[in-house]
This record gives sequence, structure tokens and C-alpha cells, in this order.
Amino acid sequence: MTFNVQTLTSSIEKSGVAKTSHFEVQCTAPSPVSEMERDMMYRAEAAEIPGRSLATIEHKFGNMGPVTKVPYTQVFSDMTVTFLLSEDLREKQYFEIWQELMYNTGAFETGSATGMSKFKPKYFDQYTGSVTIRQYGASGVLRTIVTLVDAYPIIIAPISTGWGNEELMKLNVTFAYRYYRLAFEGQDQPHRVAQGGISIG
Repeated sequence: MTFNVQTLTSSIEKSGVAKTSHFEVQCTAPSPVSEMERDMMYRAEAAEIPGRSLATIEHKFGNMGPVTKVPYTQVFSDMTVTFLLSEDLREKQYFEIWQELMYNTGAFETGSATGMSKFKPKYFDQYTGSVTIRQYGASGVLRTIVTLVDAYPIIIAPISTGWGNEELMKLNVTFAYRYYRLAFEGQDQPHRVAQGGISIG
């Protein structure tokens, strides 16, 4: 089989190319953090579609032959989202409250009193939520959905300030999660698929 430019061009014209700018991110935290989640969908400036790897052990099938890597579990990498901040930093407040549901940080307590409730971790099912990344085609049709299951923010990055510029203030938030679910156009699980794109439901 020889290389053919026309075949390459035809393939690209048939299926198009995905663009990094055609996406949105929806965070769903446990109550009582959820009031501003719809507005935050329009504040996600950058995100990652997560990947995964397989942890392996070395094994020989029989006494002879090469050593083979045999997978025994999945490893999911953390995912980071960059948010454009409102003037009142409500996006940062959202994730600070979410982390407070994970661990009593004491960040919102006033006064000098120290109680036994400070600095105690919570139960896993009390603070996990989800993060959904939706990828769209050039015409605005929903093509792919990635849902991070049992997600929670493990890193709220520092925010840089300075008198030397007036750049937009941004916040990087890194999420951990148990695993992710996928829905591609033309696949009816785990989301329904309608003609012309994926229908969430």
C-alpha cells in the first residue's frame, strides 16, 4: 500500500478533526456546594481529557520464552481544570468549601478557639462528586462525554498577583477520581445517543 495524499485528504474531510477549544466542563459537588455550578461551566478555560494506564507484573508463560507484562489493575491519572475567576473569587470559594467537606481545614472558622472538629478527615462517600467533560464537533454537535466518577479536588493551586500586569486571574484545580466513564457518538452506553450527537440522560 502506497501513501496517497488524496486518500489522506478524503479521510480528514470525512471525519473532520477535533479542536481543543470545543469543550465544556461541569463540576458536580456534594451539597451544599452546588448553587453556582452552571455558571462555572462557562469559566473553565482549559481542561484535560483524562488518560489511564495499566499496572503490570512480569510473568513467564512456561519455562522458556520471553517475560511478558501482565496487567493486574488500572491506574487513573489526576485531571486539572483552569478556571477564569470572578471578581469575588466565587470559584475559589466553591472549591474551598468542597475541600472543607473532605477535611476540616479550619479555613472558614473565626476566632482563636480550637475544637476537636478541626483537622479531621471525612468519609469518602460524603465528599465525592463528579466532573463531566463534553467535547463538541465544529458544528456544535456533542461528540464525546467523559465523566470522572467519585471525583474530588485534591489541589487548589496558588493564585499569582502582581502590580506589573493586569492579566486575567485564573485558578488551577486538580481532581482525583476512582475511574471514568466514556460515551462516544454512536455508542448507546452509558448515555443515550440521538441522531446528530449524544443525548445526555
